[in-house]
Amino acid sequence: MQRVLVVGIGAMGWNHARVCSEIGALCGVCDQDEEGSARVGEEFEVPGYCDVDKAIEELKPDGIIIATPTFTHFEIASKAIDAGINLLIEKPISDDISKATELVDRADERGLVLGVGHIERHNPVITEAKRRIGMGEWGELVTISTRRVSNFPGRIRDVGVILDLGIHDIDNATYLMGSTPKSVYATGGSLHDIEYEDHASLMIGFENGNKAVVEVNWITPMKVRTVSLTCEKAFVELDYMKQEISVSSSVFADPENPNQFPANIEIERKSVPVKRDEPLKLEILDFLQAISQSNESELLRPLVDGRQGIMALRVAIAALESIETGEVVSIE
Repeated sequence: MQRVLVVGIGAMGWNHARVCSEIGALCGVCDQDEEGSARVGEEFEVPGYCDVDKAIEELKPDGIIIATPTFTHFEIASKAIDAGINLLIEKPISDDISKATELVDRADERGLVLGVGHIERHNPVITEAKRRIGMGEWGELVTISTRRVSNFPGRIRDVGVILDLGIHDIDNATYLMGSTPKSVYATGGSLHDIEYEDHASLMIGFENGNKAVVEVNWITPMKVRTVSLTCEKAFVELDYMKQEISVSSSVFADPENPNQFPANIEIERKSVPVKRDEPLKLEILDFLQAISQSNESELLRPLVDGRQGIMALRVAIAALESIETGEVVSIE
């Protein structure tokens, strides 16, 4: 089993440490909060550090998971790359496209695995939907509509709802559509008195001519995490939290009278079996597999690699620009 150092012990970092501990991969934790790092290290029976350089030097891990605030990603990831250590960076990969590109280029030059923590790509409902779309079972995927809403999380301080929540669905919409985003139009703003946007709606145009609509906010009193797929042969609904998929299709009950109004249509609704699992565990196992199977002649890419992380970031930043300008923004 590969040995992993988790940097950052906030809510997400603690869960990364938990999963790594459960699968026997955790070798240490690190956080600038010395007392907190020591406490979490003791909890998982590994060393706790407050200095990344010292942790890297003493532990010599095979991989580093970076779960710190977005603006710190570049500095910490640079240290990992300079030390020749594979890395998994929590989403978004960076707060700046040029910095993100530099990290990915440097990791490639060193032959290092660089994954981005778009955890929902690993949700079993997305895996199953992608498989069935690829098989052509539901016909062509025409439009995607996502809803990711909840109340305000006090832990978020350095980004708005698009970079925190929306980037998940930007990534998954791109993955499911199997096409490159070409433009985005977004509306949104801040209902509450916070520095960043707390609600937004995005329309993403893809190279194949199809569209995705992404709705995100921090103002809904309950948590909703859903995706709807309008396909040629079916309407498909995915629920991330329940890990359930339902498929609806219709036929004319009286094909001899197709012009009857209202049409006599029979709706068939069925559930698709999904093998439930923890997305974070699947994400970390995917990262570790990429490390273990990569060698000098071939670098195995994780499910969400650095280039895909950059694409999601490009769309998110373009959406923020669109909110500011009120214009459709092209994605280079």
